[in-house]
Amino acid sequence: MVPLKSENAARFNMIVLFALMIASVRTMCRTTPEPPEENLVNCYVYESSDPVLWQEDDQICDGDDEDDGEEEVEGHSVKKRSLGDFDDYMIKERPNKLHHRFNVLLNNSILFFEAQKSGKIFKSHQKLYWRTSSCLDDEGFQHEDLTGGWYDAGDNVKFNFPMAFSTAVLAWSLIEFPDAYREAGAYDDMLDTIKWTCDYFIKCHTRPNEYYYQVADANVDHSNWQRPEDIYYHRDPFRIQYDGTGSDVIGSTAAALATCAVAYSDAGMGGRARVYREEAVDLYRLATNNIGKYPDNGYYINNNIGDELVWAATWLHIATGEEQYLQDAEAYFEEYKLRGRSYSFGWGDTREGSKLLLYKITNKATYKDAFMNYMDTLLPFNSPHLYTPKGLFMRNEWGSLRYAAGATFVGLVGAKLGLRPKVYREFACNQTNYMLGDNIRRSFVIGYGVDPPCRPHHRASSCPDLDTPCTNQNSWNNPGCNHHQLVGAMVGGPDANDEWTDNRKDYIHNEVACDYNAVFQATIAGLAQADTERELPPACFILSRRVG
Repeated sequence: MVPLKSENAARFNMIVLFALMIASVRTMCRTTPEPPEENLVNCYVYESSDPVLWQEDDQICDGDDEDDGEEEVEGHSVKKRSLGDFDDYMIKERPNKLHHRFNVLLNNSILFFEAQKSGKIFKSHQKLYWRTSSCLDDEGFQHEDLTGGWYDAGDNVKFNFPMAFSTAVLAWSLIEFPDAYREAGAYDDMLDTIKWTCDYFIKCHTRPNEYYYQVADANVDHSNWQRPEDIYYHRDPFRIQYDGTGSDVIGSTAAALATCAVAYSDAGMGGRARVYREEAVDLYRLATNNIGKYPDNGYYINNNIGDELVWAATWLHIATGEEQYLQDAEAYFEEYKLRGRSYSFGWGDTREGSKLLLYKITNKATYKDAFMNYMDTLLPFNSPHLYTPKGLFMRNEWGSLRYAAGATFVGLVGAKLGLRPKVYREFACNQTNYMLGDNIRRSFVIGYGVDPPCRPHHRASSCPDLDTPCTNQNSWNNPGCNHHQLVGAMVGGPDANDEWTDNRKDYIHNEVACDYNAVFQATIAGLAQADTERELPPACFILSRRVG
């Protein structure tokens, strides 16, 4: 085309050229806005013979314009079928790996635990500008220092029972999947994360026969919607003394400290490992001196103490190498009849984790078979009634995703031990993909993926900046998103029909909690480690491209 000299003709030429460019691009797959020329790619759908594991709309866009047929994707043979013109498909980016960004998810989850911190936060360690020191007057009956630890969920109570479970799971994930954290550049941050709660647990053991297991009356706390930095009233402490029982919460705390001792020992920090190990030994002694359940005050009610005793004894055997703890663990396992399947792996029942640890230590089929009986029973081809229409493992609607994440984590540990590795990893991939939005086209992890939650049931993030008063109008009743993005937090999750709304007042489906994120993060670490070892099944790689 010969350029014309007039201004109108020049404009006409530009319009014609622009139209030709659009017509050309429409024959290709859409990519990110304003992509460079080399990123204009062809779209294909990769298929597998298993319709449960592979969704029909799992498309991949690449630069390969060869005919349809078999192709290897990250070491896995899959079928490729060209989509041709696919105008309705759009991706945010063209990632280097065909799975979710595990490194981002790990670092974001660690940020969530930063948001849950109670106690003194030094400016040099402050990672979230909207969270600072809080509840510095938390103390025992004799003015013992009880500052520190994590706020449990969307509230401002410190419940040591779920806090100990969360700490142990995070430390266990660091022990089992260290390369995942190193690859993400998060190894040291994870050590700092578990140190925060371990140091608090030591404070709670104020005397040889005394342990504080909760700070703040939950009924009082739950009647107030306020950021923790604004709490200046007295917060009631709750303790167990020599004449009381608390084998479950004290045993769980001993397990957490022992697990952290192993993690710090693996990191070459023997001094800190020794401190945590010695404290774990003392708490285990207290837990077993007067066996019985703790006074739960109506929250985190526990039905069995045997699993915590086995959990504590097993981790103490690993931390100390002493045979007596292993004998205790095996004896408690039989005494409390823990071979049966648990309802779920969580703060209230840790037996599935103990089964794996005992199998790893002893190589006894008893523990392996008991664990596989649990895992195999909940798989979709064995128990389809346990799944929502779109594929979520549904144990209970209150915090539904935590149950799925708990199962996926122990499944990944089992896979590492050689127990149905392909099947358990595929289960973990499918459940994790659901959490991240692949099945219902919305993510349940704040700050990641498509249309993630922005109104979680969480006091601190719902309040405006610290220099602005937090009122019901600008927080609890605010129709908009929370003032601060609670990056990395996984909300409770959908109901049995895959329905969910982003409602701050819905604590059943939209609250966040430390134990939710602990099992979720541990799962992500397991998948990331499998990726570094090239052991991820195709189900993990063939995801929707709509990632965060």
